[in-house]
Amino acid sequence: MWLHWVPAAWRGHFPFEIGLFFFLTLTGFLITRILLRERKACEERGGKWHFKAYVHFQKRRMMRILVPCYAAMLFAITVGAPDIRQHWLAYFGHWSNFHMAFMEGWPSGTAHYWTLAIQVQFYLLWPLVVFGTPRRLLAAVFLGCVALAPVSRMILARRFPELHHSEMITFTAMDYFGVGALLALAIDRGMKVGDGRLNLAATAAFAGYIVLYVCNEMGRSVAGFCYIQQTLVSVVFAGLISATLAGFGGFREKILNHPAVQHIGRLSFGLYLFHTPVPLLLGWVLPWLWGPFFTGFWQILRLGVFGLTSWGLAWLCWRYLETRPAHPNKHAPSGSPSR
Repeated sequence: MWLHWVPAAWRGHFPFEIGLFFFLTLTGFLITRILLRERKACEERGGKWHFKAYVHFQKRRMMRILVPCYAAMLFAITVGAPDIRQHWLAYFGHWSNFHMAFMEGWPSGTAHYWTLAIQVQFYLLWPLVVFGTPRRLLAAVFLGCVALAPVSRMILARRFPELHHSEMITFTAMDYFGVGALLALAIDRGMKVGDGRLNLAATAAFAGYIVLYVCNEMGRSVAGFCYIQQTLVSVVFAGLISATLAGFGGFREKILNHPAVQHIGRLSFGLYLFHTPVPLLLGWVLPWLWGPFFTGFWQILRLGVFGLTSWGLAWLCWRYLETRPAHPNKHAPSGSPSR
């Protein structure tokens, strides 16, 4: 939200988009962990399970994300986001990342939906990989996905100059998903969370990422190595995920367990979906926010209005679109909560 709302001078050189890279790595981990558990349960039951397991996964995943997603897209159309009005099929069909990759600039109000398109494509294809690959080959296939990303980034950068945002092409993001998947597979095969070897690898990867990032910001990209910069940061996030699973104590535990932080976590999907079209809405109803008073330091007040409006829409999204009524679990012991 800070990246999308504030003037460039306020952002400095910090890579605020790094939150996206963490989310993609986390997605690779969580989804692969779910699929591995599903595969194990189906194999134990026996029979022909692949198609049923795939359909079951898609129903759960898509019902959870698509209703809020389409509501947010309709909201963006209503408040006048121009690109989604002209290319609605790319957005509703979830291939807007390929559409935006050829744009020189960023579409107003809908720039972030390319990440949602990649997510949906991953949800559609990844179960086929996890369910269809022999177990002994899973690690090799996941490693191949990790290697595909930097190689494809290099090829696209050198051979396809008409691509202004090659990072939006799905296979250029496969190192995030792949590294997360490797972590899920390692834990499934017995690696303890918080493993010291992974912590060491994450630390080394972080040092390498910092060097490559600083070189890139200085206009001195290291030939060849610049394409593995994002692969290194995905290793950093794998270490962070593993350490988080092992648990935090002290002030970090208190911060993460604070009700305000928990509340933001619950509303995070809605905040993601609605925050970019919010300025378009406010341009209609509160145009004076862009008046001469709200310049310089006082732009912070405008950001506050952006934040409150986004929070309100995200709360409505969570309350009425994301939340599903709990159904009693007949297999749960008496007195235990059902999920």
